[in-house]
Amino acid sequence: MTAVREGLTVGLHDPVTDPEPADWEALRARAGLRANWAWPVMRAGVLSGADPVLLAVLSDVEGPVGLVAASVVAPRRRAAAPGFPRVGYLHVQAPQSSAVPGFWFASSAVRERASLVRAFRRAARRTLGPGVRGALWRQLGEGDDAWLPWPRYTRDTEPLAVLDAPESVDAWLAGLGQKRRASVRRTQRLVAADPDLQVRTGRVGEVVTPAELAHLTRLNFAKHAAGSVELRSGPRSEVWQAAVAGRADVCVVAYRDAAGRLLGAATILDDPVWPVWLSWGALPVEDGGRRHLYFDLFRRLVERVVDRGARGMILGKGMSELKSDLGAHLVPQHGAVTA
Repeated sequence: MTAVREGLTVGLHDPVTDPEPADWEALRARAGLRANWAWPVMRAGVLSGADPVLLAVLSDVEGPVGLVAASVVAPRRRAAAPGFPRVGYLHVQAPQSSAVPGFWFASSAVRERASLVRAFRRAARRTLGPGVRGALWRQLGEGDDAWLPWPRYTRDTEPLAVLDAPESVDAWLAGLGQKRRASVRRTQRLVAADPDLQVRTGRVGEVVTPAELAHLTRLNFAKHAAGSVELRSGPRSEVWQAAVAGRADVCVVAYRDAAGRLLGAATILDDPVWPVWLSWGALPVEDGGRRHLYFDLFRRLVERVVDRGARGMILGKGMSELKSDLGAHLVPQHGAVTA
């Protein structure tokens, strides 16, 4: 599916029904997009219960200059099936992640980005029909709404927690408040002294099975009152976890007891510059879990950033106060609804 507007070619793709474009991996690398944008992973996200995804590749005569991923959301959710609904709206968001935007533009110029957005809107309307109206743009940062069309309604959303890489783990600890620093050190001693606790880091399928990881991730989303539809899709789904199994750019930190039972696990979308902490799940204490695993994990995330020489880690949304208390800074975010 293609359309041409203002000298731009807009290629529209459905990751479920369309084959992966020949140059997709090169484009994904150029745009700095993580494993959740890999073609089979996007396909698995939709097949696991998420809304269908319309992926736009915007190109000029020299090649791709922009990407937009938009879920096509219907008023009443349908069972997962190929194709797009005839009535609904576009939800521009990264596949299976609320931590990063669902768009990439080669240029930062407002005029050029506005032109790309206009071309995307026209192509999407032609393909989806008049019943799919309006768009919700998420994960917008400072000044991002300047290139969105009028009329638009903008509002602040939950901030994004970002951990800047410290010089060392000791430097990170020194920057924490006295009580939090003492708590982290106490947790480290508890984990080290627990003979029944095993911690391994590796790939999905090696240190943890897709089914185990999906189960713990669902527990975390249920704890934070996620809806039933969200519990089935993306990282909460065994289908999605199976799609990332074996990938070198998806890392898991897994905690087990002496019997081999999975007590807690975190998924990281690896990146040499800004990895993303995608998900976390843990058994409740009353079911045999441990109270302190989250704080031990946070220290390990800091160690990982330092050891790999990354600029930091994107910690996602939710539990903002706690993440801030652990050394992250909060980046203001907002969303915008456009016609």
